[in-house]
Amino acid sequence: MRKRRIALSALLVALAAASVVYVAVGMRVYAQYQAAYDAYSLSCGGLLAWSPPPALYAGLYVNQPELVTVNVRSATPSLAKVTVSIPGFTTPQEIEVQSDPSFQALAFKPPLLTQSALSASSDASQWSARIVATARITGHAMCQTSARLTLYSRQWMRWRDPLTGTDLTPYIAGWVTPQSPDVGTLVGKASQQLRDHPELYDNLPALFGYDQGRATASQVRDEVDALFDALQNDYHLRYSADNAPFTSTNSQIVREPGDILASDSPSGMCVETTVILASAVERLGMRPYIVFTASHAYLGVALGAGANAQRAYWETSDLNGSALGSQANVDGDAEYATDLSTHAVTAMIDIAYERSQGIEPIE
Repeated sequence: MRKRRIALSALLVALAAASVVYVAVGMRVYAQYQAAYDAYSLSCGGLLAWSPPPALYAGLYVNQPELVTVNVRSATPSLAKVTVSIPGFTTPQEIEVQSDPSFQALAFKPPLLTQSALSASSDASQWSARIVATARITGHAMCQTSARLTLYSRQWMRWRDPLTGTDLTPYIAGWVTPQSPDVGTLVGKASQQLRDHPELYDNLPALFGYDQGRATASQVRDEVDALFDALQNDYHLRYSADNAPFTSTNSQIVREPGDILASDSPSGMCVETTVILASAVERLGMRPYIVFTASHAYLGVALGAGANAQRAYWETSDLNGSALGSQANVDGDAEYATDLSTHAVTAMIDIAYERSQGIEPIE
């Protein structure tokens, strides 16, 4: 009997302890749930909850996974049709769902109003817009809510999300635009460099990319050198120094290659001139990289088609009117060696990899 009482007491203690743990866990989960929705704005009598973004970067929007999450619910199981749009920039996107008393999260990314909507925002500007959410729920009056947001043109880049801390640097791959007609013209001028100065490129017969794996590392270097020399000699592109903090949440204007190459007196800061070369390298079917330090960017290129091919580097600050591509390559290789040894490299953006992740050219 005594043993039974001891066992029963032990069981009661265990049950009491389990109850305490259960309540504690339940309260923590509820607190997390409550905190998650504290950031949301309730609308339409509590039927909708959302946290609309205060700003939208047109150049990033093309490749970002979503614009906003809208949470919808209803007092009883009902058919809900929720629509989100940015008038003047996107078309409305509608999602239909069976709603109930629990919030259901719906992710929205409305398509651009027209294919030219992004190009229309080519000036370096920003303007005020509104994001609108509309809900039609069976048994409830239609409700609509909206919020103001700042819409930045496609030339604006933000390197880090100030709300989540997410590194946005990989989105620079969107500025690498190999199909731009102006990049095609650059490749044509580089081909002319080969014909006019064969002695500079070991008599390289043409710009053939990796030539189905037959191109040597030296030939790949010569191809990139020819692209650099065309920028130097045909475009007279000038490097303009900048102090961009690439690791901060600051916004920065980054012009697309076509915008710079088509100008009368082209110039560009490090990330812009690097993006131009990367665009031409990708157009040739080769694999470009963009190397970032805290305040500088330069070009890397795989010297072969293989996944483990050696890389070489080019320093576009040598676009000063005299240096050849071969010198920019020497300087770039030396800079990378130094940056690697001092742990100064903050990001190495593999353009081919970012393409596989869905980051496409914005032009």
